[in-house]
Amino acid sequence: MASPEPIFWLSREEVRELDHRAITGFGVPGVVLMENAGRGCAELLIQLNHERTPVVILCGPGNNGGDGFVIARHLDIHGWPVEVFVVARTNTHASDADTNFDILFASGIRYSQCHPTYFDDPQAGVFLERTLRPCGWVVDALFGTGLSRPLGPPFERLVKAVNESGNPVLAVDIPSGLDCDTGEPLGPVVKAAHTATFVAQKKGFLNPAALAWTGEIHVIDIGAPRVLVEEYRRRSRAGSLE
Repeated sequence: MASPEPIFWLSREEVRELDHRAITGFGVPGVVLMENAGRGCAELLIQLNHERTPVVILCGPGNNGGDGFVIARHLDIHGWPVEVFVVARTNTHASDADTNFDILFASGIRYSQCHPTYFDDPQAGVFLERTLRPCGWVVDALFGTGLSRPLGPPFERLVKAVNESGNPVLAVDIPSGLDCDTGEPLGPVVKAAHTATFVAQKKGFLNPAALAWTGEIHVIDIGAPRVLVEEYRRRSRAGSLE
């Protein structure tokens, strides 16, 4: 009987390196990778949310938030009720995330934005009651694999509100607050029912304790060239055999 294929995983550094090489070495624009990632997440959520219940997407300040903007657009294209809650400044660095925020804005998709400094406990309570509790699904697009420190204000309040809402959560790439390499909480962590992770599982997901935060894991193709992905697959396989 053949041995099962080892799980293909990427470390935090490998995620960053693979993206960089896809963009600079193969000429795949970062905005294309983001588009594929967000569309793949939206298609997964459409499968999971058979009842077409309202979706709230929480977007942070980086590329994870940009993925959230793409998800919102594709849900809207399919007629899904969706609202975006941005806890970040946007349109400041001409990034791929800002490009997708501009498209979101021009598309007329409902969103609200809060400066992180002013999201205090009273606002968190209002957000929980008025935004989270009435919705069906929450998408966690706050922070991705690059996070290496505990979430500070106001994000720990936001995570607490999400976890107290009782809504099923789809985490984008990794639940916010979970360490990519160890699978251990860095501090407060979003508790997801499903995680849509990109290219491959993350190294920390090999830790059985991570399952309590990730829920069911789905690997999403983002269009990185196969020859590049296979290089990292071989590297992962070699690491598993050591």
